[in-house]
Amino acid sequence: MKRPDWGRPDEDREENGRFRAVREQEILKSFDGPQQAEILKKRQILSSLASFIGKDFAMPVELNEPGAGWHWDFDQNIVRIDPKDLLEKPMDYLRFVISHEGGHRRISRTDHIPLETWKQPGFPFMMNSIEDPRINNFVAEAYPLFGKQMAAAYASDMDEEKKAKEESKEKIGFRPRFMLAGFEYIKQWFREVQEQPSELTPDLPEEVRDVVAKTLEAARDSWWRYPNRAEADTSEAVISEYSKQSYEINRDEVWPLFQTLIEKDKKDEEMQEFLKDMQQKEDSSFIDGLTDEERQALGEAIQQAVAQAIAKALAQKGQEGGQETQGTPQAALEATADDGKPVGIVDLDSLPESLKEKIRKAIEELPEEERRELEEKAQAALKEFADEIADAIQGKLSQTPEAAQKKEVKKDVDSSEGEDLEKTVPHPEVEQFKRQVEQLLGKDANVYEATRREVLPIIDELENDLREIFTERRARKWLKGNPTGKRINMTKRMQERAKGVPAVQSKAWERRELPTEEDYAITLLVDLSGSMNNGRKIQETFKAVVALAEVLNRLSIKMEILGFNDRIYPYQSYGEELSTQKQEQMGGMLKEVSDCSDTGKAQYNDDGWALRQASERLARQKESEKFLVVLSDGKPEESPMHPRGKYELSMEVRSILENTDQYLIGLGIGLGTGHVSSYYPHSIADIEAKELSKKLATLLRSVIDQGGI
Repeated sequence: MKRPDWGRPDEDREENGRFRAVREQEILKSFDGPQQAEILKKRQILSSLASFIGKDFAMPVELNEPGAGWHWDFDQNIVRIDPKDLLEKPMDYLRFVISHEGGHRRISRTDHIPLETWKQPGFPFMMNSIEDPRINNFVAEAYPLFGKQMAAAYASDMDEEKKAKEESKEKIGFRPRFMLAGFEYIKQWFREVQEQPSELTPDLPEEVRDVVAKTLEAARDSWWRYPNRAEADTSEAVISEYSKQSYEINRDEVWPLFQTLIEKDKKDEEMQEFLKDMQQKEDSSFIDGLTDEERQALGEAIQQAVAQAIAKALAQKGQEGGQETQGTPQAALEATADDGKPVGIVDLDSLPESLKEKIRKAIEELPEEERRELEEKAQAALKEFADEIADAIQGKLSQTPEAAQKKEVKKDVDSSEGEDLEKTVPHPEVEQFKRQVEQLLGKDANVYEATRREVLPIIDELENDLREIFTERRARKWLKGNPTGKRINMTKRMQERAKGVPAVQSKAWERRELPTEEDYAITLLVDLSGSMNNGRKIQETFKAVVALAEVLNRLSIKMEILGFNDRIYPYQSYGEELSTQKQEQMGGMLKEVSDCSDTGKAQYNDDGWALRQASERLARQKESEKFLVVLSDGKPEESPMHPRGKYELSMEVRSILENTDQYLIGLGIGLGTGHVSSYYPHSIADIEAKELSKKLATLLRSVIDQGGI
């Protein structure tokens, strides 16, 4: 995602200004004359403060919809403020929150976050729950006067937590573990800035407590990763690098454990979706297998859920009609569902554990298609709620990678509408051919997606192993024992206090190392020759390719995926996202190994030539760490175009090892791939895809330790 162009043409700016003026007048109609005057006066005061902190005097401060909160809109570079807060909240609170928004403008950057990473349920909430403390720390350090007002903002955050807990019960029927963890980070940040020792909230569920305890140091490291005022004033590159490091800490050290809470929350949401389906279908088969106590508990929970759904629907209908709706049974049915079957959100916490265990078992025993549909519903519902509470955190970034992607798609669609109108109706035979192509592409896409589902356990395991390898080499050290610094080591300071060391002589402060960047570029070179079609070699290799592609994209590692036989097939180029179209193309790998037509010569295996081509492409990348991973059965069968005398494989391998700084690795996935070990000094052969994680991680560590030699 590119940074937005904040310099707009004069005519666009004028048109936007007119639109904003009309919008503001509509918002102000909700308030009487004295309230409007107070809102506009406070907005004027806060506008100058936002511009001062954000170092952007062209940045507008506009009114948001009443009750919609505050945020900095990254795309349009606008701060939006809640007019209700202007009337109800004290000025200390308002000053700090607008300073916080200006801080977002000054140092928050999201262009380095891949869309696929951001779209994971709960990831935006985790990012926001750590990014907001990071912004607060920057504002408090750069502008100490406003830092004194943080307590007022923190009190509001606690109001948001209380509201989110109540809404979670209403919307999904339980309090998500990931939500509790995210708010706990904010609590611990506030304890830290108040120079209080870390102490987790006593009533946290044990599993949430465990995750927070294990990730708190990483979260703390992340929220202290920001430029000082001088750095922010002089270098956009440094601002971006600090933001990237903070994100990478969140992604690499917090997210893996935070995600385990989301997975458990998904299981609870699957129970909720199961109970919804049971209510809609009026299916009693599950109830028949319960004990009397369990049947009674479930019946009471469903009755209460339906009653609440009816009450809510009646209230909404009354508001829409502008009058109070009578609570008749018929009105209740009409208000809750088109088919007359009211469905409620069950309070899962009210159910006995034995009943919940039976629900889980019933879900596991569902037919695969029904279970998958249930999983998708649960994921969508949980993501929707997670995004809502991410929005609720003060100062959340309005522009996210997901929003940017949607905008780009809309832009492309809008720009193509004129072209579509001018097109003539194609010949029926052309349309038939087009449908056939689309069907083929659909099958290939299904191949990729089906394989991805199959290897999900491999992906998760491999992600953890490779993340550890690639992130442990990044420099993120804190230099201890300083009289001043970004953060204080509370343990050391308490020890100093016990020894009577005054604050002016303290050496409990820690300073960051300047951010350094150690990037990676990885090429996957996949053998698509006919010999790979013997046995299950291509099937196992494709599983490995999918697993590696998913993991490396999750880790935001720049990569290229190339297939080869007597030619090169580019599937994903450096810097490209793993889009649906790319997945469709990759799904064609399984067909390529049997294609001996003019468009594909699978009878040839030009390993040496292809290896040279891939190495030359990789050498042109600017990253400091380069890996070339070859997935093959290791049996060259050169074509006339690329004869052995010119591209002998052993010679090419030796040339890469001796003349480049690339790490070269050979992988033989599936039985009958032992020849790989004959050519590649660093290799694994004759393994199944499920063995990839541990064996590849061990091999990578060995190769890196030896410097690729």
